Amino acid sequence: MFKEHPGASLADTYGSKECLIGAVVLTKLAKLCYEGRDLHRFNECMLMSSELFAAPGKLSFPHPQVNVEYQNYRLREFLSEQLFVDKYVITPSELLHTLGYTGQQLIDAEMYDRALPIAGLMEYIAVEITRSKVLTIKARLLKAIALTEIGYLNEAYQLYNRVLSMKDLPKIGRTRESDFTTKKEGKNFYFPYQ
Repeated sequence: MFKEHPGASLADTYGSKECLIGAVVLTKLAKLCYEGRDLHRFNECMLMSSELFAAPGKLSFPHPQVNVEYQNYRLREFLSEQLFVDKYVITPSELLHTLGYTGQQLIDAEMYDRALPIAGLMEYIAVEITRSKVLTIKARLLKAIALTEIGYLNEAYQLYNRVLSMKDLPKIGRTRESDFTTKKEGKNFYFPYQ
């Protein structure tokens, strides 16, 4: 398949939705069939699912060229509304669960740079689609752990501060204002404190 398109990525060849579905299936296969039984196949499934999860992020321009650049990259353009139309194929909760599991397994396997795109995608879905504060914080903590282990302490500290100050969390009901959503809605003027 790649011989026809030598420079094409997985998402170019198969599509974003298909890559995400394949990654969910591989993660479930690894977790349910190989975990604790066959470490080699488990690791192979985790590596392939991490590649499939990261593939749609490479469709948008400019996308990060190095996995470490996913520390503050905000995925937003590659997922369409058609992704979660058929609830029998893929659901946001299923995708978030497998992203969290894959990210944690990559961190446990000391593949911290591979965990950053996974945590970035998990944060995007938690913030923009499900609007879950808990899963948003979980994604940011996964990102911060990976950054700490790689050696990017300042960036990890900034993420921890965002978590502790509850900044940029999904806006539901009467909650603290998010810097990102206020800029998105055009509310970027603040009165100085008296």
